[in-house]
Amino acid sequence: MLYLEKYKWSTEKNASVTGFAWLNETFLREQDFLEQIQKNSSDFRQFKDFVSGLNGQFSIIIKNEEETWATCSHTWSFPFFYKKDNVELSISDQPEKLQQTLEDIDIGTFASSHFLQFGVTPFNQTLSKNIAQIQPGEIINVENSSGKVFSDFVFQLHQKANKEQTPKTVSGHLSATFEKYYKHLKNKQVLLPLTRGYDSRLLACLLAEFGHKNVICATWGRKNNTEKATAEKVARKLGFQYQFIEYNEALIENFQQEKTFTDYAKYSSHWSSMPYLQDYFAIKFLKENKFIDENTVVLPGHPGDFLRGDHLNNSILDLKTSELGTTLTKTLGTSLPAKPDFQAELQKYLDEYLLKQSKLSPAEAFEYWDLQERQCKFISNSNQVYSFFGVDVFMPLFDKQCLQFFAGIDARNKNRERLYNKTLEDHFFKKHELDFDLKQITEKETTKAPSLKNWLIKLAPHQLKTLYYPMNDGIFYREITQQLRQNIKIKHPLKPHSFNAYIVQWYLHFIASQSQ
Repeated sequence: MLYLEKYKWSTEKNASVTGFAWLNETFLREQDFLEQIQKNSSDFRQFKDFVSGLNGQFSIIIKNEEETWATCSHTWSFPFFYKKDNVELSISDQPEKLQQTLEDIDIGTFASSHFLQFGVTPFNQTLSKNIAQIQPGEIINVENSSGKVFSDFVFQLHQKANKEQTPKTVSGHLSATFEKYYKHLKNKQVLLPLTRGYDSRLLACLLAEFGHKNVICATWGRKNNTEKATAEKVARKLGFQYQFIEYNEALIENFQQEKTFTDYAKYSSHWSSMPYLQDYFAIKFLKENKFIDENTVVLPGHPGDFLRGDHLNNSILDLKTSELGTTLTKTLGTSLPAKPDFQAELQKYLDEYLLKQSKLSPAEAFEYWDLQERQCKFISNSNQVYSFFGVDVFMPLFDKQCLQFFAGIDARNKNRERLYNKTLEDHFFKKHELDFDLKQITEKETTKAPSLKNWLIKLAPHQLKTLYYPMNDGIFYREITQQLRQNIKIKHPLKPHSFNAYIVQWYLHFIASQSQ
């Protein structure tokens, strides 16, 4: 059975597709996409080869008499889920549609521990022990009679060295990638979430270079946060409309009691990813006040930090196999105290799925995990807020060819990040007089052993920690999560400004209450 109601699916005969893709230079969407799927699905091998050649943001399902084939693009823009029982396979873009009994929910598993640590469930698991997710870039072939699943990946990042790149070649690649996307948004209003960072500033420059005028740049968060001044200056320099949405007590008052919010939490989290709250109030404000509508396209800067290798340093590149799990938890986790056996179980999963099956080095496994579990299922999943409010999302920096291009640039000694930043500064920012508030790159090594100071901070009571860590975050997360913490039992993270730690705990309470 298929339950496809959440996204805009196009269906014909046995095939369903949502999203868009390029096949070579041909742009495919809706009926054109369906026609190509029908032409290239006489058997599973042909279908897999066809999907391997696609580049875009999409999901496809083909339900034949004997087999069901399904795939999700590397961006995980349209996640969907499946459940096998004794008689049939069921697929839905809303996992709650597949729930039949309370036993389908089990939040005492490794999946829930992983969710508490990272804001996502691992690999193909969800918070339901009986429901699986299609992973980013995964393709499955399910035998309908037996329920046997064959799984493979049609996109995996390969760290094959490119020829030596220069700022000129990198800027050319970025411009060519953007042009491909721009052809399909040039007649639309563009919403650009603009910060003081480099990635959104790059997209602002590219919009200006392609002559796009119908742009609204928006920044949101606490009054006078560190992003606003630079973002507004960038927008004004380029002649774009600018809007700042101030997060304050009035804006978020009693938000957790509103039906819109609970609907959003269900829509965006799908039993596998933390509901992202950073952008929710801003996009709700922009939509309700008619700054944006269903004809708007948003251009988030994801995953620019991943492209430039911000997640990599020499300590990561020199990781030992036994250090992979603890390093992921330390560098990318929520800082919630983990269960005693979690770290060993995490390392076991990493050994089995990445180091042995995929034959990756520890550094390659770290980057692969970061892309799949963090960039796709956590960062990219934050885009669900736009689709919830009816706004299309284009991610030029998440282009498959773009990911592969930057993966081939040496990251040691921050070479990749230096090249990326220099390209943006010299070939884009200077041209548009935006070369201000620039970054200084430092090599942040991952220390192997905690210092005495860190041990003392870790053991300190929560209230003392709040005096050490910066609690007035730029987003207003402290106040937002305080509302979520009302009337439920919550554990404090080791770092009290790790506000996502409160959101993941709230979500487990939320889905448990929804299932009763």
